[in-house]
Amino acid sequence: MTRGLVRVVLCLIWAGVLGVLGGWAARPGADVLRPVAATTPTELVRVLVATTRQPAADDPYAFTAKRAHHLSYVAYTLSLPPTHVLGNIEWPAQAPGDPARDMVVTATRPLDRAAFTRAAAAGSGGDVMVFVHGYNTSQQEAVYRVGQFAADSGVPGNVVAFTWPSFAKLTDYVADRESTNYSRDYLERVLNELAATPGIRRISVVAHSMGSWLAMETLRQARMRGAPFVRKLDQFVLLSPDIDVDVFRSQLDAIGTLPHPITVLTSADDRALKISQDLGGGVPRVGNVTIDAAQAQEIARRYNLSVVDLSRVADDDPLRHNKFIKLLPALHQSVGQEARARELHLIQRAGVFFADTAGRILAPDR
Repeated sequence: MTRGLVRVVLCLIWAGVLGVLGGWAARPGADVLRPVAATTPTELVRVLVATTRQPAADDPYAFTAKRAHHLSYVAYTLSLPPTHVLGNIEWPAQAPGDPARDMVVTATRPLDRAAFTRAAAAGSGGDVMVFVHGYNTSQQEAVYRVGQFAADSGVPGNVVAFTWPSFAKLTDYVADRESTNYSRDYLERVLNELAATPGIRRISVVAHSMGSWLAMETLRQARMRGAPFVRKLDQFVLLSPDIDVDVFRSQLDAIGTLPHPITVLTSADDRALKISQDLGGGVPRVGNVTIDAAQAQEIARRYNLSVVDLSRVADDDPLRHNKFIKLLPALHQSVGQEARARELHLIQRAGVFFADTAGRILAPDR
């Protein structure tokens, strides 16, 4: 193994251990998806899942990294402990966990397609958010992260996790990328199913890292085919997107202008994306591109993008790949509802914006 390859592998190890797990001594197994009776008063959040993973043959709660030739649907209810900290996942030190101090699953139910769409519409107020996870992520890690994100961000409506068959191994970056390509038609199918469901009026898509590639490719092909979900598309958010900047521009050319800006969260010091950049011939990724204010403003206006630069945000994660999590406490800690509303309204138009060291979103002239 060459010295350069050794460096890449070591960096990927850090990305997996520090960036994904965030405090687990060992990665959580599928047993954390087994329901636990919650007797302590806790905050509950429901996560609906549509997945291209194959269900495990020997465990009714587990999903493998193998690619299924069909979609599976599951409903999970998770509880957050009374001591929950914004942005954190309180993983059980040992499964199944204690609801008094851990985030746990309290109920799980397999669904068919009709039950899935009914559940997505029920009590949604017309809004559904679909979250697409990134590289090196297991089913359980995706479900818990989406549950935490939904609870802490206070998103309106119901939440769907689209989980694709990541191998959840440090050395399988290329295999994971192929699994995202494999899942494009399935994600489009899920979005069209939601759009066709009575009671669902707005669909938002939030994607992280490599999941942004899957989301953008799905939107590109859907736009070219005139897929019905595009007419109900509300917010489209890319968190630390692992996409070649030149490929991204070609995707945007094919997609054209959407009614709402595509929101892109970037950070020039994202070390995980620097590894991806090295593997991709040195071409910057969208999520770690260095922003030149004048040029970026012109590009943002041309493609109707709302770009939020998180480079100034303080982060104790050595990989600096999950800074978006830091925005949640910042938005919650803004002084009053009006201040939070101003920050969110600010980035709902095309342009380039910056977050300060505390994660508060500022206009470019500040």
